[in-house]
Amino acid sequence: MRIGYIAASLVGITIVGTAGYTLIEGWSLVESFYMTMITVTTVGFNEVRELSTTGRMFTVALMLLGVGLVFYGIAIIAEVKFEERVRQIFGRRKLVKELDRLENHHIICGYGRIGSTVAGEYARESLPHVIIEKDASIVARLDQDERLVILGDATLDEILMEAHVEKARSLVCALATDAENVFVTLSARALNPDLFILSRAALDSSIGKMEAAGANHVVSPYVMGGMRMAQSVLRPKLAGFLDEVTGHATTDLDFDEVTVPEDSNLVGMALRESKISQETGVYLLSIRHNSGEMRFNPGPDFQIQAGDNLYALGTPEEVESLRKRVHAK
Repeated sequence: MRIGYIAASLVGITIVGTAGYTLIEGWSLVESFYMTMITVTTVGFNEVRELSTTGRMFTVALMLLGVGLVFYGIAIIAEVKFEERVRQIFGRRKLVKELDRLENHHIICGYGRIGSTVAGEYARESLPHVIIEKDASIVARLDQDERLVILGDATLDEILMEAHVEKARSLVCALATDAENVFVTLSARALNPDLFILSRAALDSSIGKMEAAGANHVVSPYVMGGMRMAQSVLRPKLAGFLDEVTGHATTDLDFDEVTVPEDSNLVGMALRESKISQETGVYLLSIRHNSGEMRFNPGPDFQIQAGDNLYALGTPEEVESLRKRVHAK
């Protein structure tokens, strides 16, 4: 803002100087403008013509104002650059401290259309996450929004280690090419064998390669998008329902997954005894045993075991109540 004022002031002095020489000395606009510029910039070439006493006094005043303003502008620019450098240093230290505190967090590689959508969902769920992006302009924008972001190439091991991939819970590969996503998957799997890796695949032929590289799940956005569009035409009401439960059309409902820990007091209890739906208000859609078996609309005699995944539908408050009930000892 201050630099803008200085620039406007310099333009004003140039106009005043040009007009002043024209009126005082009777010079042409070109001669007056030239005299103004060599005075303000302290170049010091010879005078265009012999100056009158009034013209010389005007030149002195113009010189003091112009030179003072130029040097003030230089000082302001130096101050701004210094402040930017200081902010970068302290911002970097803050980033390192925040990264060091991360544990069981989520990593997003690439902040394009897919990566930004994933990051938005993580932010909505208040999940700790860090973004890796190599576009400096995107990183600068995320920094302004106070998002946790690392400038760098996610295919490099040192960048993944800077994001503490060894302590992370999951990693999403959302880079531009399948080759990059395969490489990141290989590197991340080597650095953290227990990491859950979700990778984006543009080509169907890349899915098998990504799974072989260590991806737990591979998503083709083009296939999913095509199927979703087809469902909207063939089964519009069902598509609308899915939008509701997945949160795309409303935030009134949550469809979530809750894992039963080993020390939960629900372990070994039948659904009838647990009174999960009555106490929390959620609708229990299905339960997946730790063996992998999925039971849809489980009956009242279904016995809950440690490691079971409960899939429930309800308001955010009801889902949170379910989490507390499941983790009660």
